[in-house]
Formats: sequence, C-alpha cells, structure tokens
Amino acid sequence: MAKLSDLIPTLAQVLPMPEQTVAMYARHLREARLLSTGGRGPGAAMMTATDCARLLIAIMAADQVKNAVRAVETFWPLPQEEIITTVDLPEDQREDWAPLPLPILDIMMPDGAEEQSFGETVAGLIEAVRLGILTETMAHLTDANLRIEIERRFHTGKIAFQYDEDGRGYPQLAMLARFYLPEGPERKRIEAESYISGGDAMISFAVTHHTINRLGALIRT
Repeated sequence: MAKLSDLIPTLAQVLPMPEQTVAMYARHLREARLLSTGGRGPGAAMMTATDCARLLIAIMAADQVKNAVRAVETFWPLPQEEIITTVDLPEDQREDWAPLPLPILDIMMPDGAEEQSFGETVAGLIEAVRLGILTETMAHLTDANLRIEIERRFHTGKIAFQYDEDGRGYPQLAMLARFYLPEGPERKRIEAESYISGGDAMISFAVTHHTINRLGALIRT
C-alpha cells in the first residue's frame, strides 16, 4: 500500500503537473479530512482508492488550488443520470456500438446499484485496477480505452468506455455514463445559462485509463 508521499509524485508524473502543485491540492484536502491521515514517516496513513479518487477529482475540477475542497464536495456526490450501453439502444442504433463486458458493468453498477455517485464510480475504477479486474478485462480487448471527463462550469461528469470489437480498425463506444447535479435550483440556474455566455470559461478536464491504472497499481503495492 502507498502513502500520500507516494501518491503525490505519481499523480504529478502521470497528469503531468508540478509536484508542488499536487502537494498543495493534497494539503487542502487533508486539512478538510478528505484524505486519510495518520502520523508521519512509517506511521503515515495508507492511501485507498477513495483517497486517490478525491485527489484526482480535486485536480480535475478545481480551477484554483484553494477551491480543491469545494470541487470534491461538488463533484464527488454527482448522481448518475444515465448509463447507455447496447442494451439501452434501439436495435437500429446498435451497429456502431460494442457490447459492454460484464466486469465493466459490475464496476459501474456494483450489485445492480443505480445510485453510485461520480466519485464512488471513479474510486471503484481505481479499486478494480488494484484488484486486477479492470486491467485484465482491458488486456483482452483490442484498442480498449476508458475516459473520465469533468466539465467544470456546468458541473457534470462523464465516463466512456470503448474498444474495437470485431476488427473494424477503430474503437466502438460500449458505454457512456453521465453524472449531473440533482434536480434543484442550482441545476436549473446552470441549465438556463447559454453555452456561449461564458465564452472560454467552459473548461473540460479529462484523464484516461492510463491515470487510473497508475493509481490502482500504486495502492496495490
């Protein structure tokens, strides 16, 4: 198992970004008790998939380091609004989609749960790498790709999985999950905004399975 002193340089390398910046995000989360804490040195807390996911989401969602805690508090609980796979599509729309492998569906919807939040799902993907489930599944697929995306301004998250099912030479989408704010005044306010009103303030941040794999492998050791 890894400690925060291992997690910080790993994220800094894979994203990539200055290690000092990642450490500042981590400090804000630790002070808010959003990261596992313990003593120093040998007594330092071991990082979990949840710790990894929280630090990753803070970096992806916060436009400034000082907003790290608020970013996690906003994006972690985003409920899953929909998850689309071939079984959810009309038959005439399935041609360009690939079947979703059952292990991926189990990660996205453990025990058939439909209420898993965005943060819980990201942590679940990291944990699935730690257990070897996600990496083993993807290793048997051609051109498999996992993408996790946050849109900061509209407070949305998206997770997509694709692979080349039958040798077409390009990956087909197998799953698209979207996470939105729950129904309420804040969602109505955001939805009422024009997509062009903020100009370039609409900022997306995405990572792929390469980042998830590094985090899962880190806490496996």
